[in-house]
Amino acid sequence: MRRRDPVDQFLRDLGNLFRARRMYPSGNEQVTRAARKAVDALAAVGDQVRIARIGDDLVVEDRIVPDPPAAVLALLDALSSAGREGAQFDPDTRPGDLSAWVERVVAGQLDGFAAAGIRTGSLHLTANQGSAGMVDAAAGYLSLMPGVRDALSDLAEERSGGLVRAREIVRAIAGQLATGEMLMNPIRGLKTHDDYTFTHALNVCVIASAIARSMGLHRGLTDTVGLAALCHDVGKEKIPPEILNKEGALDAREKAIMDQHPLHGAALLLRLPDRIDPLLPVVAYQHHLGTDGSGYPARPSAPRIHPASLLVAVADTYDALRTVRSYQRPVSEREAFAIMLRRWRQGKLHGEFLGVFADLLGVLQPGDPVTLSDGRDAFVAPVRGPDPLRPTVRTRDGETVPLATCTDLWVETLGEP
Repeated sequence: MRRRDPVDQFLRDLGNLFRARRMYPSGNEQVTRAARKAVDALAAVGDQVRIARIGDDLVVEDRIVPDPPAAVLALLDALSSAGREGAQFDPDTRPGDLSAWVERVVAGQLDGFAAAGIRTGSLHLTANQGSAGMVDAAAGYLSLMPGVRDALSDLAEERSGGLVRAREIVRAIAGQLATGEMLMNPIRGLKTHDDYTFTHALNVCVIASAIARSMGLHRGLTDTVGLAALCHDVGKEKIPPEILNKEGALDAREKAIMDQHPLHGAALLLRLPDRIDPLLPVVAYQHHLGTDGSGYPARPSAPRIHPASLLVAVADTYDALRTVRSYQRPVSEREAFAIMLRRWRQGKLHGEFLGVFADLLGVLQPGDPVTLSDGRDAFVAPVRGPDPLRPTVRTRDGETVPLATCTDLWVETLGEP
């Protein structure tokens, strides 16, 4: 009879422990026996075991486990309900500590829990982090950057595990958004072009995830949009560094090479050894295409652009406008949005997604000063109209103007409130 892999055996025994505790009270002999068996299996592994559920997948270390035990998935669902992303178990974990941990998971009360050899929180845990330290680290925006670098580097090299790392970043962002963390705040600061690739990917992921969540999309689709946003520029890894990092504007030949990065990204994602959602290569290919058919790469006439691509384009455009580059002066938050309004009127950006982003950014809100296209200064009126990009405004001479009904008048610039 073929011997089962030690990690697989531990997963099964851990799931059996969770199932036993849900069937029997704490301290029952069935629970105690199951805990001892799970600990023995863990000791046989001889190394730490880190587990998490990301979407429908069970992830152990950096690999997806095919046909995972149902009881382990149920345990991770309970862990998620308790506000934790995953868990790590050291090989010297004791039966009593494992039983106590499962007890707290079943009760949904992991706050303050501490046990030697068990850490709960994110998939990527370090040996010197306890539960509270890990949660604090995950809450920090910049603490996500090492994971972004690892994920995108692995994806660019087409290494298995890169997508797992990317999914974890997206779930960490989703967790912060779900608890009301203002992840938009770190993005508001102007950035230098140092480490631009990874910072840009993280920012676009946060913005796209926030837009999707604000629109009420279900969790699975919101996570997929966030993952596609994180990976949208992965094709730039195939662009020669002398073009990617050039000081100053690109010439025609260099721009033609740069414009191929959506094609490179889509092809790279399709070659990954991991199972991927088909939306990822679609967004990678389409994120520079406008609603009016403009943009790149060149495409046949009138193909349908996926809404997720148009959503990510809003996030991508904003962060690109706000970034300090060697060839581009930074623009303020409100200048950036005014430029995006112009691109929306030109048919480059999608109005519904831009409207949701306006609310997230806190622009075009009642009382905000604006300048209209005819040069008049006005303020956004308290009454909310049907279109957040065409608000009702009140001019300085007291005239109320519902822009939603005007075809020849619009908001041209935004003043500081």
